[in-house]
Amino acid sequence: MFNRLREGDWTAVISNHLLLDYEEVLKRNAIELRLSLDDLDQLLNAICARAEVWPLAPGWGPLLRDPDDEPLTQLAWESGAQCVITYNLLRLKPETALGIEFLKLRDSGQITHVI
Repeated sequence: MFNRLREGDWTAVISNHLLLDYEEVLKRNAIELRLSLDDLDQLLNAICARAEVWPLAPGWGPLLRDPDDEPLTQLAWESGAQCVITYNLLRLKPETALGIEFLKLRDSGQITHVI
């Protein structure tokens, strides 16, 4: 995934909320990932350097059971992303009603505008 982003095959879209979520999850699992906090900061900086930053508009209504997943839905919808690449397909299934496609990384094919 990161190679395709670095090579310009994909345009990643990120919001402040999503970046903070990535940081929280990665740092919580740093030992399991066998990465230092500095390594994770460098990874997040690399993602930010290649991603298109998208501010989220206020007033988004809840669609999902988990409110922590709402900003991802909003980001996908507002940015016009072609799909979201995730391992969390079941929790995000209601978002498909908005016409947002969800793929696992191995299924991402020729998609170019992703979250």
